[in-house]
Amino acid sequence: MYITALFMVILWAQLLLTTNAARILSILAFPGKSQYEFMQPLLRELASRGHHITSVNNFPQKEPMDNFRDVVVEENLHLFDDFKNFTTADINSNYFNTMEVFYGKSYEMAFNIFNDEKFKNLLTLETFDLIILDVAFTEAFYGLGEHFGAPMVAISYWSTMTSIEELVGNTTPLSYIPNMIMLRKYNQNMNFWTRWVNVIVFISEWIFYYLRYIPIHSRLYNEQFPNATMSLIEAQRNFSLVLLNDHYTITTPRPYVPNMIEVAGLHIPTQSEPIAGNIKQLLDNNPQGVIYVELRSVLPEHIVQLLLNRMGKCQQLVLWNSKFQPWDTLRIPRNVHFLKDLSHHSVLSHPNIYLFISHGDYLNIINSIYYGIPILGIPRYDGQNDDYVDNIKKIGNGLSLSLRQFNDKSLGQALNDLLSTNQYRNEAKLKSQIFRNQQNTPMEKAVYWIEHVIRYKGAKHLRNLGQNLNIWEFYNLDVYASMLCIILAFIFFSYLLLNVTLKFIFSIKQ
Repeated sequence: MYITALFMVILWAQLLLTTNAARILSILAFPGKSQYEFMQPLLRELASRGHHITSVNNFPQKEPMDNFRDVVVEENLHLFDDFKNFTTADINSNYFNTMEVFYGKSYEMAFNIFNDEKFKNLLTLETFDLIILDVAFTEAFYGLGEHFGAPMVAISYWSTMTSIEELVGNTTPLSYIPNMIMLRKYNQNMNFWTRWVNVIVFISEWIFYYLRYIPIHSRLYNEQFPNATMSLIEAQRNFSLVLLNDHYTITTPRPYVPNMIEVAGLHIPTQSEPIAGNIKQLLDNNPQGVIYVELRSVLPEHIVQLLLNRMGKCQQLVLWNSKFQPWDTLRIPRNVHFLKDLSHHSVLSHPNIYLFISHGDYLNIINSIYYGIPILGIPRYDGQNDDYVDNIKKIGNGLSLSLRQFNDKSLGQALNDLLSTNQYRNEAKLKSQIFRNQQNTPMEKAVYWIEHVIRYKGAKHLRNLGQNLNIWEFYNLDVYASMLCIILAFIFFSYLLLNVTLKFIFSIKQ
């Protein structure tokens, strides 16, 4: 009897799970591996919960998974290789020209996906209950919601910006929230001139986005969705939920509408893989601390030797997680161990890790905050940007060296500051405590809100009234324009009245 009852409970639970299972189409159009590393755990978690995932991307699963299907668009894999040589300084000095080229590439990226035979079959032969869309240059895909009659969820690898906020009618006070271009440098109150620049940058970016960028994707949108009843601008307000790879310990506290959720740390597993016995022994037997190095680019040999020379002078053990074999000509100190395919999160979670040396990409900065480990940002030598410099400096949990700053003396000073004082270690621990002190894990939050949107068919009860307004109404531009007209009319008629009055007075005197 007991076995029969247990079997019925299991069968009922399975039927309930199957009944609630949704067909989800996920699109990561931008060929950024870090972006997919952020999204992939969420998609796999949804698949493990019984949902059927179709993922359009450039990085298919290494191991097949039930309920998970990859659709790979190979034409896009190297589409943005030209941008490997651009830096933050280049963007700041020539922002709009850089964005102009980027926008052109984004059109080509979307065009390649729409013209992929496998994707065409998805549009014509299949149905979906939910669309999950990475919103990096993917405006042309906003019509998928109406096409499939499915709610849409946006995911942003970075913090929010104006074009993302407008998806759900969120607003950012420009008086104390810096524009995304300035966000990495300012975390204190902005003075008058900084606020002035912030407003100008916001207006310029907004005008450029709607006058230059949106028309590019509108053409493709109209070609691919000829029967759409909504324009691209209207489809832009058809999102049910936005998930942000952000947290106030990383950027700054800011207001959000209910359907805009911070899920930074989504990529971090709640349970790390077991560490291999020999590696665990190295970590356990070094109470003086371990320096963990993970650099994903190929550095020049003399730079690697410079790092080795400096780390050889440290009393800590050094574990260098590398996909590449070190050159035979390198002089490797006794305390440095080159190892391949280390479990990244398992090592970072070990209590004896004292310092994390990385290129400081966004996910690794979040890793350092989560695990409470000071970070040292090392420049790349393949031409990719050095955004980490401002990020790490602003957060305060480590140090960073730009390409221009990097030399033997500056590296030695940075290592000494990070290892010999408790300033950065204490700040890292504090940031970690604040970051982890959440009611739910980022994964639990993301899954809960996605399934909430599925369960309530788009969760229209979360929509604020701002999503019903057009751009002119949302920013009160029509109100300001009418006020300006009234003021100008008042000045004009006052001038006429004064002119007539003066003429009348002069005529009497004569």
